[in-house]
Amino acid sequence: MSKSRNNLTIKDHLFRVGFPLLLALILVLIVKFNFFTPLEVSNSFMEPTYKRGDTVYINRLARTKNLLIGDVVLVKSPLQKDLYILARILGKAGDEIEISSREAYRNGTAVSNDIFPISKENKLPILPQGKSESDHRAKLIVPEKSIFLLADNREMGIDSRELGPISEELIVGKVW
Repeated sequence: MSKSRNNLTIKDHLFRVGFPLLLALILVLIVKFNFFTPLEVSNSFMEPTYKRGDTVYINRLARTKNLLIGDVVLVKSPLQKDLYILARILGKAGDEIEISSREAYRNGTAVSNDIFPISKENKLPILPQGKSESDHRAKLIVPEKSIFLLADNREMGIDSRELGPISEELIVGKVW
C-alpha cells in the first residue's frame, strides 16, 4: 500500500523536498566551478574594459574552440604557476605580429582600437611600463597551438610582449 499525502512522515517530506534540492545544488556547483567560473579582476591590466573589483565569468568550455581575434581570455602564466593573466587575443597560430613605433600590427595591418581599446590615461598605447618609444617587437610568427595576447592597459599589463606566445594548453577559458 502507498501512503497518502496526509500520512507522510517528516522523513518522507525531507526526502521528497531535500533530495531534489541537494541534487540541484550539486549540479549548480559542478557547472559553476567546472564550466562558468566567476573571477574578480584584481589588477588594472584590462582597463578600461574591466576595472579592478569587477567580476567576470570564465567560460571553461571555450578553452581553444571558437576563439576569435579580440576575445578576452584567462591564461595561466608560463612563468608563475599561481599567476593568471586576463588579456585579448591579438594573434593565433600562423599570424605575423609586429610592434613598431608604439603600434601593433597583425598580418601587416594595424590593430583597430575598436577591437583593442586603449585606456584614456595611457600615453604609451602599446609599450609595457618603463619602456621607451624606441622599444618594439620584431616580426614574429605565432607558433602552432599558441596565441599572442595584448592587454587593454598597454602600459601596465603583462602579456605576450613580455612573455612571448602563450601555449593554448595554458588557456583556462574565455571571458563570457
